Amino acid sequence: MTNFMQHFVHRFFYGYSFLSVALVVVVIFQADSYAVTLNKVLASVDNEIITYADYQQFVKGLEAAPQGDGVDAGILNNLIEEKLILLEAKKKGIEVSDEDVDKEVEELRKRNGISNEEFKDLLAGENMDFTVYRKFMKDTMTVARLISREVDAMVVVPPCEMEIYYNENRKDYLVSPETVELKAIFLKLDEGASITEITDLKIKAIKIVSLLREGENFELLVEEYSDEPLKSHEGKLGKFARGKLIPPLDHVAFSLKEGEISDPVWVSEGAYILTVVHKNSASFLPFDAVKEDIHNRLFQQKREKLLTEWTKKIWEKSSVKIN
Repeated sequence: MTNFMQHFVHRFFYGYSFLSVALVVVVIFQADSYAVTLNKVLASVDNEIITYADYQQFVKGLEAAPQGDGVDAGILNNLIEEKLILLEAKKKGIEVSDEDVDKEVEELRKRNGISNEEFKDLLAGENMDFTVYRKFMKDTMTVARLISREVDAMVVVPPCEMEIYYNENRKDYLVSPETVELKAIFLKLDEGASITEITDLKIKAIKIVSLLREGENFELLVEEYSDEPLKSHEGKLGKFARGKLIPPLDHVAFSLKEGEISDPVWVSEGAYILTVVHKNSASFLPFDAVKEDIHNRLFQQKREKLLTEWTKKIWEKSSVKIN
């Protein structure tokens, strides 16, 4: 499908919020596809038939059209759903005038910067003449108007729900993560160390922690006790965002206050004694800056639920027969 036609499908099936794939599938087919002829009646909806020719025309408007001559059960369901909703629109007196269609076609053509002849050539490339295209457009606009009135108008998103969503999903609006700047004394545990050596290292670590908590200078104790590579860097471990350190160090580092000394943190290479030089809290976009996005998210969630229920009711009150 050409980029232009893909834009058309996206605008009218999504921009106008026409739902084709996510609707409830009420009819379940036993086979995924089957070969048919053009005049074969695939289904009837309130005594209006759907032929294989109708199905083929419907498929032309899809961005990812299936290959082969068979009938895809899911696509046929979507075609039936469209027919059901169009019949519902007719019952409710929803109409789209030829003038409305012409205006939308003209706006679409101008947005894409193409002439009338180029427009018709593009349609011809999709094996779709202008008359069929206008009907497709009119049907889609009709469906959109009905759904807007019957579903969208019923969706309410109170401010209190938006605030709750913001507080529960603030991570989605993260500007800068929580960080800590750390210094550490590293005590290396030699590979294959004996029980005695491990015990001696634990005693040494406890002694260092005690000295630090009594007020001894951190840099002096780094120089006296720390192993490399921290000894050469005055114990400067670096600045880290939450989750970037290995889990044992990350958990302890972000639980400390500025200036606080940790208990020894044991890892496979040895022990770290940490202190937080500086700590930055995470920052988030303020509620007022994202409330429109939150409203849209909640609106779509509620709309999807209502649309599913609404479509199911239309199925249930209609006469649908699959051949």
